[in-house]
Amino acid sequence: MFASRTATRPEAGVPTEAELDVDAVTAVITALSTATDTRSAVVAAMTAVKDSFGYAYASHWVIEPKSQTLQFSSEAGSVSDEFAAVTARATFAKGVGLSGRAWSTRDLVFTSNLGEVKDCVRAPVAQKVGVRSGICFPLFSDGQVTGTMDFFCRKELTPTPRRLATLRCVGTLVSQSIARFVAMEADRKTAQDVAAVTSVLQQLTTAADADSALRIALDTIRTGFGWAYGSFWRVDPAANVLRFERESGDAGPEFRAVTLSATFAPGVGLSGRTWRNRDLFFVPDLGEMTDCVRAPVAQKAGVKSGVCIPITVGGEIIGTMDFFATWTMVLSAGREAALRNTAFLLGQALDRIAATEQLSTAGRELVLSIEEVERNVLSATTVASEGRTLADEANRVVAQLGESSQQVGQVAHTIGSIAAQTNLLALNATIEAARAGEAGRGFAVVANEVKELARETAVATTDVNAKINAIQEQVDAVVTSLASIGVVIETINETQAVIGGVLTEQVAVTRAILG
Repeated sequence: MFASRTATRPEAGVPTEAELDVDAVTAVITALSTATDTRSAVVAAMTAVKDSFGYAYASHWVIEPKSQTLQFSSEAGSVSDEFAAVTARATFAKGVGLSGRAWSTRDLVFTSNLGEVKDCVRAPVAQKVGVRSGICFPLFSDGQVTGTMDFFCRKELTPTPRRLATLRCVGTLVSQSIARFVAMEADRKTAQDVAAVTSVLQQLTTAADADSALRIALDTIRTGFGWAYGSFWRVDPAANVLRFERESGDAGPEFRAVTLSATFAPGVGLSGRTWRNRDLFFVPDLGEMTDCVRAPVAQKAGVKSGVCIPITVGGEIIGTMDFFATWTMVLSAGREAALRNTAFLLGQALDRIAATEQLSTAGRELVLSIEEVERNVLSATTVASEGRTLADEANRVVAQLGESSQQVGQVAHTIGSIAAQTNLLALNATIEAARAGEAGRGFAVVANEVKELARETAVATTDVNAKINAIQEQVDAVVTSLASIGVVIETINETQAVIGGVLTEQVAVTRAILG
């Protein structure tokens, strides 16, 4: 209990104020040393001070950043259920009430009678239940007030400067302990963020397609960052809305039912704002979003804080991922950066998968094209082989033609020889007919006819020989050409065989690349 300002000699066996103060500080230090987190440290310190100084009740308040008000956090001891209920519902602006004054003055504030603090919402019930004196001191972090701690007694007291100094010391100890746990929590969250991002990266490397990548990312981000529920929404370009596609976790059947049936236009709801802003969007309490169809059911289902990240592929937003917690949270800058990193990693993975699928498609088409060319080369090889066969056959026929023309030439030569001999015989017959006189006149006429026939035969034979010689020259030229064609066809066959081998190897290599 607070000591009187009037100096009195302590009775034997009764501890002095200084001893009580030392015992209280020692008890606070001991309690703080066993705390495992901020809440347990605060409750342990309040209990130690309350018990050491004989206070009836203590409460801890933290500044809510958005509303800039002090809100109830925890308590120790009890004076009445009514007082506890009013305390739990109360909030204090800066400068209002006992806690608000401690906040604004950045120093300890004492009142001998809480009922006389007119701007304190707890004053009426304090008078009713017999709460009298109250004291409150601020708690600091990095030089800024982050909360307050107050204590109440059923008696009206007048604390000495020593006692007030002791309580200020307690405030410093508690502030240091809270700062230590806040730093530890920040380190833990940083480690969790790094682990979550690393896990997303590792898991995405196993994704074989876009669907599995989205599923892996949704599950890994939700579990890695400790969210209760997550969902992915894909952009419907035709309707210009976001449509639900998949989910992870559980936030209750009512919340899920509304989620499955919902759509979001740009700028509407958590997902719509993310889509429009092309950036992460966070809400401490989803139930306060008036344009979100899931807000009413979120309040019923106990869904609180929510965050949404855009998923970008090739510079275009293809959808959004949102995640929800069942408690009100503050999203740190480190957590925001980590979530943005996971969105970036997912976008990169989807880019890679899309490029791989395009490469696979192009590869398959290339294989089909190569196989078609290979078939054409084989067909051309067959045609070339058939051409070689035809050239060989033509060469054989032409050769036979050359032989036949030579035989005809020989026949013509024989006929020419006979014609020459016949002409000679006709000349001799003409001479003999002339010698015979009138008797040989008829024979002479016949001899002249035979001679003329022999002459014409000789001329015809000469023409035939000339034509046969021309045919022979043409046959020789054709044989030479056919031989050249054969060489060309053989070269074509060899080239096509090489091309066919290369194409077969290309098909095998391309298939090996495509897996």
